[in-house]
Amino acid sequence: MNVSCDVIRDLVPLYAEDMLSEDSVQLVETHLEYCKDCQKLLEELNQPYPAPEDHNAMPLLKIKSALRKKKTLSIALTFVFTLLFSAILFAFLTAPKYLPYSEDTIQVSDQADGSVVIIFDEQVSGYDINEYASEGGSGTTYHLTTWTTIWDEYVQSDEIGTIVLNEGAETVSSVYYYQTDGTEDRLIYGINEIPNGGIVTLPRLNLSYFLMTAVLFGLISLIIALLFRRHKQIVKWSFTAFLLSISYAVAHLTVMGLSSASYSSTRDLLAIILITIPLFALILLGKDLYNMRRERKRIEKLK
Repeated sequence: MNVSCDVIRDLVPLYAEDMLSEDSVQLVETHLEYCKDCQKLLEELNQPYPAPEDHNAMPLLKIKSALRKKKTLSIALTFVFTLLFSAILFAFLTAPKYLPYSEDTIQVSDQADGSVVIIFDEQVSGYDINEYASEGGSGTTYHLTTWTTIWDEYVQSDEIGTIVLNEGAETVSSVYYYQTDGTEDRLIYGINEIPNGGIVTLPRLNLSYFLMTAVLFGLISLIIALLFRRHKQIVKWSFTAFLLSISYAVAHLTVMGLSSASYSSTRDLLAIILITIPLFALILLGKDLYNMRRERKRIEKLK
């Protein structure tokens, strides 16, 4: 039976895919025995078809950029976390351990030139001195205390040795030693200025003011973010400021606990700042990493 090439050309694709019945297969094969044009068509269909090349490299570049950013964030997180751990460890190892008064710990001695010398024991690694004019202006009164640290006890001792109390040749009226436990300061040199009562050196409370300022700053930042929630840039900076205040508050609690009273406020403030900086950076990096993961999940859902 003679069949036109048009009919066979319609059947050849199905023949190449083995989707014809036996009768149709026999019909096509019979026609192909003498029709060169249909044979050529079948050969073309049987040849592998190369997939079209996609010259748009933008998706691949985006993937590489995302992977590079994630890797960079992971490295930065590790570095900042190590820095934060080191700052907390430093604050712990250098926290003052105030020493009770003992003649073995501290001695006050008069010199021939009129100077007053304080000799510290080798266990003393730090001291604090406050001074003010004595009553009646007859001289200067000093209040001092001493401390050591875990670092100095177990790692490396920083001995003070001897210091001259009145380097300016002022008259030393009294020297008191304060214990940091709420008890009265102990007179260790000179005359007692208040014979009918005691003197107590109180801790400084300036760290509590810093903490309240940080909390107030955080609340104001949060209110601004809520009031201007339609402005993304304002919300971004306000929320960043809020995270900074949170970082300072957490650092304060880490160093000081629930108390803000300090006999060494300068040192404690430095420790708080050293913890605040890497903690704030760690929070920002964690927020960026969280946003990246959330964006990736959103894209996967769209696919």
